Amino acid sequence: MTSTAPSVPDTDGTPPGGALHVMSFNALFQTDRSTPEDPGHWPHRAPAIEALMAAEQPHLLGLQEMQGWTFGPIEAGLGPHHRSLGVGTAGGNEGLINPIFYDTRRLELLTWNQFWLSDRPREVGSRTWGNAGPRAAVWARFRDLETGGELVHLNTHLDHVITQAQVKGAQLVADHLRQFHLFGLPTITTGDFNAVAEDSPAYTVLVDDFGLQDSWRTAQQRLSPAWSTFPHFGEAEESDFRIDWILLSQDAHVLDATINAARPGGIWPSDHLPVQARVLLPAGAG
Repeated sequence: MTSTAPSVPDTDGTPPGGALHVMSFNALFQTDRSTPEDPGHWPHRAPAIEALMAAEQPHLLGLQEMQGWTFGPIEAGLGPHHRSLGVGTAGGNEGLINPIFYDTRRLELLTWNQFWLSDRPREVGSRTWGNAGPRAAVWARFRDLETGGELVHLNTHLDHVITQAQVKGAQLVADHLRQFHLFGLPTITTGDFNAVAEDSPAYTVLVDDFGLQDSWRTAQQRLSPAWSTFPHFGEAEESDFRIDWILLSQDAHVLDATINAARPGGIWPSDHLPVQARVLLPAGAG
């Protein structure tokens, strides 16, 4: 397969056509016990999530901690042109869902699948590495309707406690991505990795060893301060505690990256901050 290297911005800083807007966002599941005084109270957060989606309109969105009944504000904010992929960690709408949303005006879905982060990745709900609950990854192969190239987006959510589960999950993700790289397909990987960028074994597996780009590190421009991506409803603070990442194959060019600390209506949409990047991928891949 042949591929055309991505073009770079003109010298005046004007971005070229073909840039894909990518977002990763842990939207925090709806808790049953929250009260109106709780910053995580879903009825307060839902309008902020909708406003965030309406303002940003990513072409590709990797979400974490969704539930079957919390898609409403995402869908309302993005509008009718976006579709979603992915099932719950316990199958169907059961358990948490880490869906991919994609803009059908820009991307044509070719195929997709889901696997579980365990020694039995095809077994729905499987968990074998000590994690309390099942974890999964969703991937989709698309044709970019603007450039004609093909790409793969993988979205995941690693365990939040067990380092072994994070490492083995990262290795399984790398194994799947390796297959796509062998076919010359550029990849975008989004997720809440529950591990600190540049200072964790999971990051070492995916970036230092496997060779993915960390979009925050390689971006031509950073459009926000280096906020912690997990302020937990506190004030946004500059910190190295960046556990939500957008990772890219080496053939991508990152125009800019953002850690989004917007508070629509003065409300935090989640306990995590969304991370975003605009990227250029090879026009002829696929």
